[in-house]
Amino acid sequence: MSNSTDKQFRSLIRSGTERRKILLRTNIILLLALLTMIFIVPVIHSVDHHFTKVLLGIVVVSGLFAADFNKTAFRFLFILGAVVMLETMLSFFFFRSKYLADLTIILNILFFIVVTGALVTHVAMAKEVYGSTLICAINSYLLIGLTVSLLFVLMDIVNPESFTQVDSTKGSYSTFIYFGFVTLSTLGYGDITPDTPLARSFSIFTALFGQLYLVTIMAIIIGKLLNAKKTTE
Repeated sequence: MSNSTDKQFRSLIRSGTERRKILLRTNIILLLALLTMIFIVPVIHSVDHHFTKVLLGIVVVSGLFAADFNKTAFRFLFILGAVVMLETMLSFFFFRSKYLADLTIILNILFFIVVTGALVTHVAMAKEVYGSTLICAINSYLLIGLTVSLLFVLMDIVNPESFTQVDSTKGSYSTFIYFGFVTLSTLGYGDITPDTPLARSFSIFTALFGQLYLVTIMAIIIGKLLNAKKTTE
């Protein structure tokens, strides 16, 4: 191997290592934001609605840098993120608009779908399993849960009869974050039940998708670990 080729090879290794470190840091931030969103919002939401929006903003910003996006995808996500942050600032300092808030939910859903797709692609395309790979897999599952939770919120806003035994605050983040993750994990306590054909169908889809995701992502990761073990032998 010539000196120039050797330098290029070492440079690629360094750049790959640095990129993994950056992905690890950004995904740790995203993971912390998601865990706070899932476990703290149900407690705080009834006291401070703005706290939920701030956390969603942190999830959006950290999601921008949590995976490798091409220029087109990054610009699309940046615009979505900017609109979400703008609505958050407007609701803080100027006014609150129901229609703008509903639009923000839709934009958040689109944003999380694209980021989740990028994270899953990163896990699937990784040649080896690193710490960043595992956290990407965890974050993508949590983002799926958050996405379906927001979709349930949207259903409840459009049709208040979609669910039974839901608190009087329609579009409650805390209620549907709970219901979304309980459905995704197929735990299903039954305290909140879908009451329309659309809500029931989407609940079934959520439960099936959650299980299929876990089976598929585990198979991918275990396969990569086994391949790495064979290579080293």
